[in-house]
Amino acid sequence: MVVISEAETSALLVEGTPAELVLVRALESEGQLTISELKSRFRSDGEFSAAFGRARAAGWISLDNSRSPPSVRVADRKGAEALASVVDSASRGAAESAFTEEERKVIAELVRRGIVKKLTTKSVTVSITEAGRSAVAEREAERALDRLSPEVLASGEWKGKQLRPIDVEARAPVFFPGRRHPVRDFIREVRETYVSMGFTELEGGSVHPAFWNFDALFIPQDHPGREMQDTFYLEGLSDRTLARKGVVANVAAAHENGWQTGSRGWGYRWQIEEARRLVLRTHNTVLTVRALSESREKDARVFAVSKVYRNESLDYKHLAEFHQMDGIIVGEGLNVRHLIGFLQAFYKKLGMRDIKVWPTYFPYTEPSLEVVGYSEAAKAWIELSGSGVFRPEVTEPLGVKVPVLAWGPGVERLMLMRFGIDDMRELYGSDLGWLRRRVELAGS
Repeated sequence: MVVISEAETSALLVEGTPAELVLVRALESEGQLTISELKSRFRSDGEFSAAFGRARAAGWISLDNSRSPPSVRVADRKGAEALASVVDSASRGAAESAFTEEERKVIAELVRRGIVKKLTTKSVTVSITEAGRSAVAEREAERALDRLSPEVLASGEWKGKQLRPIDVEARAPVFFPGRRHPVRDFIREVRETYVSMGFTELEGGSVHPAFWNFDALFIPQDHPGREMQDTFYLEGLSDRTLARKGVVANVAAAHENGWQTGSRGWGYRWQIEEARRLVLRTHNTVLTVRALSESREKDARVFAVSKVYRNESLDYKHLAEFHQMDGIIVGEGLNVRHLIGFLQAFYKKLGMRDIKVWPTYFPYTEPSLEVVGYSEAAKAWIELSGSGVFRPEVTEPLGVKVPVLAWGPGVERLMLMRFGIDDMRELYGSDLGWLRRRVELAGS
């Protein structure tokens, strides 16, 4: 049916010039040179020694000791010219078969020294025989029709032929359409979950004064989390409009002595310049606390989902830039039991049931709770959210007299649970296989 033939061709690849040839050419251009002058033409003493030894052993050069210092000159050009001819022919693509037996010995030595490489190309040719062509023609004549087209009907080709059976259970070809990234899809789902529970979304810029990012949350100005290794500050920039009056004065007094909250505060001298420094927001609580200050409503449910920035060391559960969704509920008579009930309902709506809540500490909530979920992929309990009831030192300087429940889950950590992965960095990698599997899951 087919004929297979093989053929091999070889070629020579020149990757440099023999050092002894370089030495002779230097002498030919200058007439004669001292050993020191010759050495300067080479990259190392070892290279010069090898070139000098080969050229002298071949009788190409001679040493004139009558001069001081001794000089070297060319004694026999024929040998060097023969080597140069072989190298030149090889570099121009001459086949090895084109050289004489003596020249092949020279090439073999150059191959051993790594100056010349042999490249062998093997080609395989497959051709169909007349018997093969006849078999194909017979098969084409017997083959069932794949489909009926206007041309097949018009020509009558369909007569006497069977239509190919259709396997209705066969899998359709996999199709990967353009669509939103899984992170964007999940954020959209989170927004819909909040809205379905009666929340209103907040929006705001990425840059804020440290006052709203830290001070308004009763985070002292010497707190480790405010240092450069944890926070991205905008160098040399500050909000000069911020002055110690109104809400700012209330917050400053709460830090220094507790103001009117019944607290003793942190007991230090609060600095307006520190509060004016501009930062990339480290959490979206900066948006919810500003909303509290501006509205002072007795009943409210608001949330924010957007990027936050932290000077983190990247690992499987930490990113320097990630999405966070902060939320608050404001209302009379609210307490930690309401918060736990809400969190359970919220995570249940997102399909997460293996959730635990245990006590922790935050400067701006009391009591404070940490929400953790068990990741099968990581085989560990992963922190999903900080939460708690805002302390009076946070709410009362803003003019809010009723309890405020607050929480702040990281979107990417929730996605670890959703997609069963053990490294948040996979969410932003270039693994098309992973992205396509997400498309298949979404379509199933």
